[in-house]
Amino acid sequence: MARIGYIVGSLAEDSVNRKLTEVLVAQAPERAELTEIDIRPLPLYDRHLDEDFPAEMTAFKEQVSACDGLLLVSPEHNQSFPAPVKNAIDILTRPPRQGVLRGTPMGIAGASPSRFGTINSQTQLRTFLPLLGVKLMGTPLMAVQVTEDTFGDAGPDEQLATRAAKYMEALTTWVEQHS
Repeated sequence: MARIGYIVGSLAEDSVNRKLTEVLVAQAPERAELTEIDIRPLPLYDRHLDEDFPAEMTAFKEQVSACDGLLLVSPEHNQSFPAPVKNAIDILTRPPRQGVLRGTPMGIAGASPSRFGTINSQTQLRTFLPLLGVKLMGTPLMAVQVTEDTFGDAGPDEQLATRAAKYMEALTTWVEQHS
């Protein structure tokens, strides 16, 4: 069983990225066990915290360490990834030589009303996450342009559900091969 932790990079309860995450989790293969790792309680990282790492940050790192891989579902703010995502990544790499990201297989997904989904934010994440030692899944991409029909009352549109199933199959295989 592949234990995959997922992080929703939006703090909003009604976020389209939280809705996308729900679809991804629902479409995951049975051999994947998915658990949310909540970033909302995290304080803002400051290097002075390295000397006495707060309990919330330590617990967050322990939750990530207990997983075989990660799924980051992030919005795009001003053509970049949002501050809570950067904060979470910073916490996972601190204190020096005590980070937990090195060697972690990870997938990135995101949703936005923008025509390009979250391609800009994902491109930026793909630039620096490998430098932190993350084993980042390259394809398939999961950058969703949200329309009024994407997350309907009857559930996600058929195309999204199919894409989500293929993405989660690929991510689960990636985690199995690289953890």
